[in-house]
Amino acid sequence: MATGKRSKARKRTPARKKKAGARKTTRRKVARKKKGAKKKKAARKRAAPRKATRRKAPPKKKTTSQATGKAPSVPAARPAPAVAKAPAAAPAPRAPIAPAPPAAAGVAAGIPLEVGRVTHYYGHVNAAIIALSAGELRVGDMLHFRGHTTDFYQRVDHMEVDHKPVQSARAGQVIGLQVSQRVRENDAVTKVTRV
Repeated sequence: MATGKRSKARKRTPARKKKAGARKTTRRKVARKKKGAKKKKAARKRAAPRKATRRKAPPKKKTTSQATGKAPSVPAARPAPAVAKAPAAAPAPRAPIAPAPPAAAGVAAGIPLEVGRVTHYYGHVNAAIIALSAGELRVGDMLHFRGHTTDFYQRVDHMEVDHKPVQSARAGQVIGLQVSQRVRENDAVTKVTRV
């Protein structure tokens, strides 16, 4: 019989036992650390929604009537001093107001006049189509374009009606105008004298 053969199972030596024990302890430590981290995280979450507590107001000092238990004394009401009324003076006669002279209307008076609205904008050529609703527009006039996101001034250098250059246009006409900035549909076009 072969008794001298070694068994396939290895015997644990004291050194191997130490290593195996060390592995177990490190696994346990890691598991403990993870548990501790989870607990801390949960505690932080619980602590986060706390609201700051309001400080209590200091207690009010008792007045002498409260301290003694007696009803507070109320001072007697004083009668109002009599005021002597002066005799009413007769109203002074008013001077007649002269009617104001008729002021020059519109742009000549310095009041901005809305001449039309933007109906279309062609971005590739920076041109605006304006439908004139009031007044007259000439080359050289100063215009104020104003809308939700638009606000700028520009002098009229060139304008066209039906692709033909013109010097002036009146209410009811639709003109094309080169603009320096982007305009949007329904922006107001106002004629002004000074910027």
